[in-house]
Amino acid sequence: MPRQFFAPHLLPPGFLPTQRRLRRLAGAFSLAIALTLGATPLALAQALRPEIRFPFLADPLQDDPLDPLLLPRPPVPRPLSPLELYALEQELDQLTLEATALDESGELEAARLLWRREIRLRRLLGIEAELAAIGRVGQVLRDRNATPDLQLYALRLDEIRADLALPSDSDRLEGMAATYEVLGDVDAAAEIRRDLADAALVDGNGAEHRRQLDALATLRADWFYFPEAAQVYGELVAMAQANGDRDDEIRYLGLQAENLEQAQEFAEAIALQQRLLTLYQSDASLWPQIAPLQQQVANNYLTLGDLDTAARQYQAAYTNAIEQQQLEIAAIAIGDLAEIYKTLGRWADVGYLYEQLLVVERQAHSAFGMMTAYDQLGQVHEQLGATPMALAAYREGLVLARVLGTRQDYFEAQIARLTEEAS
Repeated sequence: MPRQFFAPHLLPPGFLPTQRRLRRLAGAFSLAIALTLGATPLALAQALRPEIRFPFLADPLQDDPLDPLLLPRPPVPRPLSPLELYALEQELDQLTLEATALDESGELEAARLLWRREIRLRRLLGIEAELAAIGRVGQVLRDRNATPDLQLYALRLDEIRADLALPSDSDRLEGMAATYEVLGDVDAAAEIRRDLADAALVDGNGAEHRRQLDALATLRADWFYFPEAAQVYGELVAMAQANGDRDDEIRYLGLQAENLEQAQEFAEAIALQQRLLTLYQSDASLWPQIAPLQQQVANNYLTLGDLDTAARQYQAAYTNAIEQQQLEIAAIAIGDLAEIYKTLGRWADVGYLYEQLLVVERQAHSAFGMMTAYDQLGQVHEQLGATPMALAAYREGLVLARVLGTRQDYFEAQIARLTEEAS
């Protein structure tokens, strides 16, 4: 199966994998957005032509003719001397500047060829210099949709990686994982992270084992491999439990549940969130976390279509939010519960909830929230046929609309319509 390379340039501006707070939206909409733009979210790797692959991977010192930067050819084959290596480094730095200038002037094809030449010659300066160049150029090429070049450099990384071994080359392999990620070869980066974690476990280094698993889970989550990320976070949860580290257990449980939600495995996410609630309830300092989590659990039950359980969870979230003076969460829980009751046709209960919402918004000193609640309350009274009460709600909403300078026309139209119907 051909290798797959992520193409983040296909996502909207600002939609980058390192922006963790956007992952919720990414999980649900990244595919739809990419298709809307006329492309898939993954750039499928195509087999590189031999005339591109073999010359790049070959030893530059074996070329015939040699690259001009390696002339004149020594009469006897030998490694480059320190002075020759220094001169080559200076010339390659100049090539870098030329390639960057070409790219900035819109001549990407010429820049790609020059970068390819530069990186190939950099290997004569040592692996570190070559890896640094691949990482630097790869970052630019990933933004330019230059998938063949990214594949080519990943193949070179494969060659380097094949000659490395653990534990002696752990630092270099860690750097290579970061470079693979730059190239969009997330699977290779993840394989290295897993190898590093396993090596640390064998070596009895628990802290390093956890650090590598944490990096692996973050890598998977940042690149939208949500089920895989959840599985690694599960390992970290088990490790935290074995070590009696409650803080880590809570953190990793939350991340595991979040990734299960992104993977649309809502029942599994709920089970973990219930475990989290138990931990929160056992420590008064964590009680402020209870209502937001109950709200999330309710959302997941709602997604599964379990309206009764979702309603109970929203009620619990509202109650706990009020106790903790978390008025914004309380307002959201009331609104979500009202939507469920609307679906069930329980309009009298909906009206009661919006009355409670008015109380909460008043406590929060939110004029806009109160105006919106009066609007919703007016609509409910209309649904119940209570025209005088609907008019009263709309008039209260109009007062706030005039203060806020918004939606005045809407409330005036509602009042005029009901007044006309009543007459």
